[in-house]
Amino acid sequence: MSIGLAPRPANEEQRAKAVVKTGLIESPNPDLFQVYCDLAKDITGFTDATFSLYDGEMQCAIAMTGRETDDFKPGSKNLRTEHNICSFVLLDTEPLLMHDISKDPVWKSHPKAESWGYAGFPVVNKDNFALGTLCMFDRSGPKSLNEGQVQLIKKISSSIAHLLDVKTEQKQMTSQNMLEAVAKFKKFDEALNIDDFESFVSLSAGLNLADSSVKPLEAAGLCKFDTSGDIQMTSKGIELQRDMRLEARLMKKVKITGDDASVMIDEMMKELN
Repeated sequence: MSIGLAPRPANEEQRAKAVVKTGLIESPNPDLFQVYCDLAKDITGFTDATFSLYDGEMQCAIAMTGRETDDFKPGSKNLRTEHNICSFVLLDTEPLLMHDISKDPVWKSHPKAESWGYAGFPVVNKDNFALGTLCMFDRSGPKSLNEGQVQLIKKISSSIAHLLDVKTEQKQMTSQNMLEAVAKFKKFDEALNIDDFESFVSLSAGLNLADSSVKPLEAAGLCKFDTSGDIQMTSKGIELQRDMRLEARLMKKVKITGDDASVMIDEMMKELN
């Protein structure tokens, strides 16, 4: 018997794009969301709680507490089929609550329906897109939430949505700041290239470079070596740092090798954020 796909929200195309913009589908960060799963489990007394995001085709589990937690892999995916109960939570702004899945008029025919309690809450962002769900099962038997518990989990779901909005905005801001910084650096001296840009930002981030990487910056009047061999930014360099919103620092003359290049990029992104 073939299994169809779960129905999609009316705003599915825009909703899925908003999910992708969080950056969590390909790079899940469970540490940010684990506390919300733990809180939901503690508040409701359910045995399991999972926070998931949904891109165009898949349910992507980001954080989980309860069953099989030791074997849980953040970012694990399941197809959004008609048997995926949590996918239906995306269709409404109100939670999907079932005291006993096996007796629910809609879900009692589910091939894996058991006598479990279920509660699924949509995670709706500021643009009214249901990006994900906070879903709970109780594998010990039927279970219901009282109104107070429902309101508390709604608040937790709203907190998750706010965190997703903040993460998306920070990601966009980082990209914007990077582009603005590149433009200001290029405007200072058209002869400088992207490698010189990385070197300049590395100096600002407190990293160390080989002399050969510093020479173009020195020739442009952005930095100089002092009598002890340390690198100092000139007044022009300090002014450009401020214009690019980078912090000026004193550098030691040390060569970059191996994985330090990756560290340099990471520090560059942090400084521009």
